[in-house]
Amino acid sequence: MAISEDKSVANRFGFVREIQRAVSVSEIKEAYYGTVGDVVPADGIGIYRFAADGVPADASSNLSEDFMASYEAEGRHDDPVLDAVVENVLPADSTHVVHTRRWHDSAARAVLLGENLGHSLEAPIIVAGEVAGTLNFARGVDVNNFSLEDLTAARFASEHLSLALERAHRFEAVGDRADLLGGALNHLSQMVVVADVEGERVFSSRKFETRYPPTVVALVDCVLVDFAESGKHAQTVNVRDDVSGQRIIVKCSLAQSHDAIVGVVFECADDDDSSLPSWDVLSPREQEIARYVSQGMTTREIAEKAFVSQNTVKQHIKRIFAKTDVHSRAELVQFIWASQGRG
Repeated sequence: MAISEDKSVANRFGFVREIQRAVSVSEIKEAYYGTVGDVVPADGIGIYRFAADGVPADASSNLSEDFMASYEAEGRHDDPVLDAVVENVLPADSTHVVHTRRWHDSAARAVLLGENLGHSLEAPIIVAGEVAGTLNFARGVDVNNFSLEDLTAARFASEHLSLALERAHRFEAVGDRADLLGGALNHLSQMVVVADVEGERVFSSRKFETRYPPTVVALVDCVLVDFAESGKHAQTVNVRDDVSGQRIIVKCSLAQSHDAIVGVVFECADDDDSSLPSWDVLSPREQEIARYVSQGMTTREIAEKAFVSQNTVKQHIKRIFAKTDVHSRAELVQFIWASQGRG
């Protein structure tokens, strides 16, 4: 089963190319079975992932189901090649690493003989620094046993497969977290949109998607792009859709990690409504205080009007500033009047 050096290099390149193209665990396994035989020639090829964190063990091979069942029932608990791999975290085979008599007396060899196989080679799958499984190779009793070159090739295959699986696990974990976050955002009363740093929308809450026509959605997309190009960390804009007549306020913020833009969409009040729009961002009491501020009242006048202390009024105004991203009463007045279309 000797392979020329040029052919060996080409085979390894093809293996790595297909493995790295794969994204999910299932795709990686498919690429593995399709190419690893060119790297480590064998009659039997398998892959085994140990059980971990509530995930059951996963075993597969190109051999019969009867063999897999027999190995699980009788061979796995007495497999000196597997033991050597787990102990040394290196590839092992039944000729160079394991003592000959120990291999010949093992239950694993007896199961392999049932498939007319007599030589075994295994290599570790390492994920997050831990042995998470093995790559498995077997050759017939009448075929040359595995060589030192095969051990090296198996190590090459296991290293690249381990990297691919670790990447797939991170990808799946990110997808799980995204699903969890999306579910949480869908339960908020606010309408939330999330975009990448270039302003391309990558998520929008269900409430936003079902509430507005396509023209308003497109308008929000334009706001996100404009904010991304502005280089600002926060911005609140008031826009109107000429088609539907809908007016909305979009408050955009750059995520702390600077890798995403978060937008919150609020509806504006009707043009003839002199009160502050009923935004979820402000409580009814805060809206009342903000309305008094927009009328030019002093802190003492607001306290008398609202039947609260001046200190309470000051605390309300601080919270209003924080929620509306303004820094002075003058800015707050402009913000309120703009939201009501008063110019």
